[in-house]
Amino acid sequence: LNLKPSVPMASRLLHRAGQRALQLGRIRSTSLTPIATFSNSTLLDSHNALGQRHMTANVTVEKPDSTIVFPRENASEGLSYELNWSLCGSGVVPQGKSFRNLKVAELAKLGGTSPESVPKAVPWTSALEQEVTAYLGSEKVTRYVQDSALGALLSNEVPVRIVSDSAAATLNFKTWLSTTKTIPLPQFQEAVTVLVAANFNSKGPIISYGPKSKTIIIAGTANMEPLLDFFPQATAEAFLALNVLPLWGSLVGGNFFASKGFDANATIKHGTAFSAAGFCRLFMGSIANGKVKDEYKAFPNSLPLPKSVVFFANDATAVIPPAAKLTAAQAAFYYVAACSPPGVANFSAAARLVTDLGAKSEVYLVNRGAFATAAAADAAALALPGKKGSAGALGLEVVSVEGETKAPAAGAAATTAKALQTAVETRCKGLDAIIAAGPKI
Repeated sequence: LNLKPSVPMASRLLHRAGQRALQLGRIRSTSLTPIATFSNSTLLDSHNALGQRHMTANVTVEKPDSTIVFPRENASEGLSYELNWSLCGSGVVPQGKSFRNLKVAELAKLGGTSPESVPKAVPWTSALEQEVTAYLGSEKVTRYVQDSALGALLSNEVPVRIVSDSAAATLNFKTWLSTTKTIPLPQFQEAVTVLVAANFNSKGPIISYGPKSKTIIIAGTANMEPLLDFFPQATAEAFLALNVLPLWGSLVGGNFFASKGFDANATIKHGTAFSAAGFCRLFMGSIANGKVKDEYKAFPNSLPLPKSVVFFANDATAVIPPAAKLTAAQAAFYYVAACSPPGVANFSAAARLVTDLGAKSEVYLVNRGAFATAAAADAAALALPGKKGSAGALGLEVVSVEGETKAPAAGAAATTAKALQTAVETRCKGLDAIIAAGPKI
């Protein structure tokens, strides 16, 4: 039997190794010459009693025209093969030095400053992605990688990775987010990647989100505060896959307000998470005007359940009343129909979690669209916890509030109610108790 392989095995293995090395920027030559070729081999019948078979081959060794030198791995000096491969999975093909999860003191010692201009949100494009990832992967850039998480309880956390050209930006990120459980690089996989090219100014200070890759790009600045506008949609499905309900907003006086704008008197800012494992903060610090404040020791990771939770809708027809107290099933209905953040797709999981939360905490609904001003809506929300109401529009327990409100649009009640009902029936098929909690006309 004559064996005539189309590509000699030794050549094929060398080719694969060379291609991997080239991807990592480890060698300069793009020409690879096989160091061995195999002649046709003959498979001979056994010549002993055991019926063994042997393959014979003639091997010719040829001198290569280039030498491949792999540098010695030393993670402390910025060379780790595992980290480089992991970075490729994050969209950055690295050349030069990369460091992962440096200690606070190490990042602080590296110091440096980065621009802190507020980035402008721009549409995601493949050209922008390629330009930023090529910059972060270039040999002139030293990369700082921090693997952190949103969620202070291990069972509630969603891993988030930052890759940055700035030690100062990485230190802020490390301080702001929660510390994730230690996961070896071959097994680590972030749910969201944040690429911070703080010193890359070709596009000016910008921020952009790619929903397909779950990647957020910040370029030309190290101001990460606008991440609060993108984290909800980027992490929604990762949280719900863990049966965790992320709640974005602030905890004020033991009451949670699921909206931006309540940080002034808040104990816990930016967000919390609820699951069967408990209620916890999402962040270990807070951020304002681009500055991060370390609050690691200020509050426990696990928190008592809020006395009440206030959700916000924005129904411009004002058919949804300005304020109402909800049952657990109504809380799930209106969360799905009018209050969920962008990025939620698994509405059934979210509805079940809101129902569970509503069985343990009072839930209120504020319709910003029914107020004359946003300030009036926020003031009414702060005064809601603990209040009771009476039967009113849409079959809800309507709570009287101060502040100028709008009258419902004429003839809009039936149309709005049908739209709400249709949305929940479509998103929560089979959850009959939640569907039945919809508006009554």
